[in-house]
Amino acid sequence: MSEINLHILFWLILGLFTLGSVVMATATLFNVVRLRNVRLSWKAGKVWGYPLFSTLFVCSTLIVAGIALYYGSVEEIIAAGLYGWMGGCWFFTSFVATKRYITDHGIVKNVNEPMQTIAWHQIRDFVEKEKENHIHYIFIYSGDIYDSTSKLIRLELQVPLRKKEAFRNLISHKLGRRIRCYIKDDDDINVEQFE
Repeated sequence: MSEINLHILFWLILGLFTLGSVVMATATLFNVVRLRNVRLSWKAGKVWGYPLFSTLFVCSTLIVAGIALYYGSVEEIIAAGLYGWMGGCWFFTSFVATKRYITDHGIVKNVNEPMQTIAWHQIRDFVEKEKENHIHYIFIYSGDIYDSTSKLIRLELQVPLRKKEAFRNLISHKLGRRIRCYIKDDDDINVEQFE
C-alpha cells in the first residue's frame, strides 16, 4: 500500500513542478514582452552565453530520455518527457532572465525582478576596460532612485565587442549631460577633464 502511495506522490510532485516551471516561463515571457524601448540586448550566461545549471539539466534529461526510449518503458518515457518539459522551461526562464537588456529607461539586470533595473539617472559614474572578447563596464549608481545621497552600489556589465559602438553611443546619449568622458570621434577617455 505504501509503495502505491509513494508512486502517486512521485507523479503528483513531478506534475506540480512541471506545471510550476510552465507558469514561471510564461511569467518571464510576459516580463520580456512588457519591456519598452529595448535598445540593446545580449546573452550573458556562463556557458557560451547560456545558463549553466539549466543547460546541464536539459542535456542530462536528453540522455535519460534516450535511454528510456531505447528500453521502451512507457512510464520512464513519460517521466523523461515531463523532466524534459520542466528542463526546457527552466532553460528558457534562465536564458531570458540572464540576458542583459538596455532600454531607454536604464539597464535591466534581471527581467523577473523590476527592482533590479538601474535607471540612467541613478548612475553616478562608470569605468570601462577592454578585455579580449568583451568590454568590462563598472557602473556606480545610487541605491535609492529618489535620493541622491543614498549608498552607492556597483554594477558590473560585460558588453560583447560586437555591441561596443552601439553601447557607447547609448551611454553618450543617456549620460552625456552629467558624465562627459568620451572625446567626440575618438575611442579614448578624456583624461584631461579630471585634472
